[in-house]
Amino acid sequence: MPVKQAKNGRWRYREVVRLPDGTRERVSGTARKHVNTKVAAQQAMRAHVERILHPERTPRRKEVPTFEEWFNGRFWKEWVVARKNKPTEVRSKTIIFAKHLEPAFGAMPLDEIDVGEIARFRARLVEDELSEKRINNILVVLSKALRYAHDCELIAKMPKIGLFKVERPEIVAWDFEQYARLLATAKAEGEDWYAAVCLAGEAGLRVGEVKELRWREDVDMIARTITVNRQTCDGQTTTPKGRTRRVVPMTDALHDALKRMSTIREGYVVRNVDGSAKRDGDTDHAIARICRKAGLPTRYWHTMRHSYGTHAALFGVNPWRLQTWLGHKRIDETMLYVHVAEAHAREIPEHIQRAADGIVDADKRVLAMLGARGNAVAKTAAAVDDSRMKSSA
Repeated sequence: MPVKQAKNGRWRYREVVRLPDGTRERVSGTARKHVNTKVAAQQAMRAHVERILHPERTPRRKEVPTFEEWFNGRFWKEWVVARKNKPTEVRSKTIIFAKHLEPAFGAMPLDEIDVGEIARFRARLVEDELSEKRINNILVVLSKALRYAHDCELIAKMPKIGLFKVERPEIVAWDFEQYARLLATAKAEGEDWYAAVCLAGEAGLRVGEVKELRWREDVDMIARTITVNRQTCDGQTTTPKGRTRRVVPMTDALHDALKRMSTIREGYVVRNVDGSAKRDGDTDHAIARICRKAGLPTRYWHTMRHSYGTHAALFGVNPWRLQTWLGHKRIDETMLYVHVAEAHAREIPEHIQRAADGIVDADKRVLAMLGARGNAVAKTAAAVDDSRMKSSA
């Protein structure tokens, strides 16, 4: 029989084909591994015979590049460069490829990277005791490279890549008293760092957005708004995360901090003496120093942004309004702040509640309460100074 089942359970075919020139050729093979049936073997045999009798109808197999050639060639140029990946995304992909993907798949043709190879790769990452979040990040880069290869018809099928279900870490934010202490300490550090802390804590700007903020283009002292157009990271200026411009209203505290700055309102808002932009190291060292002087654990700029979002949620901000202020692309990112505020509800200090008295507009009420968090700055600063003097005595 042309098709029969072998002892190992695989369905095989064997047939003799008469060619147009009168010669005979024997063809044989098996059904595909993942479809081991008699019908599949018959289909495979018919396809094999067709290739023998009509080779001109058989499409030529495309030459498949290795994963290294694909990743550093077309994928990098047409996906990473052409889609204008952010500097942080470029750096992440470069590190992941060099450390994990190239050793595992670099020399393999793309069409040989199947589900089994990916499963073995994931197992090695687990054995190396990488966190589930890190493993997911690595697999996502692999998935993007293979998916684009499938879109370009270099591979017939995109292998499934399962990710671990990872719960996002809970947002860490300063409480009201800690936030007031930070403002007091930042004010003592100088007007530029005080303005930077207010931009992060009173408007929710990321540190890269703070460093790139410009007076003439981005600050409207009359309308009391901040327009976030750009951010900087590793010396490269790009659009903000999410690639969308956003307008954030100023609180009274932020407006006063900017109004009191002695610099001419041109160029960068937070800058060096010569007018140049602050470097990444400058801002990191500054916030660490402010935390230490305030007697608080060292946390960096994003905690100020988290505090802004969490406190606004505690004050009852509309989540979609908060999404606009923070510049999130998806509402589920913003809802994290709402969930934290609900799970860790705090009593709102009386001086913050009083700031909203008589204000009907919901957004203006929230802004008034956000701006009032620093009203106890002078009192807090005095308490910090007293405790230092007692400890030194």
